[in-house]
Amino acid sequence: MISDTDDAPIYGRAGRIGVVVPANNSVIEPEWWSVMPEGVALYATRILARGDLTAEAILGMEKDVDRAVDELVVTGVDVIAYCDMVTTFIMKSGWNDAKVADIVRRTGTAAISAWTALRDALSALNVRRLVLGTPYPAEIHALAPRFFTAQGYDVVDNATLDIRKMRDVPNVSGKRLAQFVDGLRCDEADAVVLLATDLPSFASIADLERRIGLPVLTSNQTILWRALRTIDNNARLAPLGRLFHV
Repeated sequence: MISDTDDAPIYGRAGRIGVVVPANNSVIEPEWWSVMPEGVALYATRILARGDLTAEAILGMEKDVDRAVDELVVTGVDVIAYCDMVTTFIMKSGWNDAKVADIVRRTGTAAISAWTALRDALSALNVRRLVLGTPYPAEIHALAPRFFTAQGYDVVDNATLDIRKMRDVPNVSGKRLAQFVDGLRCDEADAVVLLATDLPSFASIADLERRIGLPVLTSNQTILWRALRTIDNNARLAPLGRLFHV
């Protein structure tokens, strides 16, 4: 798919990943760049999200997605990733898959979302029983376990950091994340799932896996994994845990 000829782009010779990112998110781009395989380039466009995390804010943000996708098509990317997880729980049933299919239909470009990437990662690791953690406000978090149960997963335990302001999630430290995971009941689970693309996790995944003895799946990790596999890049990124070795 990617050419090595003189006509190939200077940047992104091994693939170009386009991401649609909520504007409050200051995490996903630095995390991805910190581990990006040689020759793969990242191109981001942003959709307006600010204030408190509410259903109304997410519905308003979603109106900008088509514009953002069109901008990435002009850039010339090989895959488009819609990098927002909470829409999965707030929008009506089936919306997520329909949105990805619509992006593919409109653009002719491969597309994934935070949910479709996570679903593929859960399948790759044969996970059916999971522990779920999020930073979402309690009323938003309450939607997540129900969603996973409806998809056929057994949610062994779940908890939230209950952060209301969008700008506060990127400031969650590795120590706070570790303490949060320590409070989850993991003994009967196949994996720990930590949601939100603005939740810092890359510096914590390997250590958390060593401590709890289970795969740890995060939104930014699973989207990057799926995006790389979509452009035929099978990089094994050690800091990002077991997922990148399947």
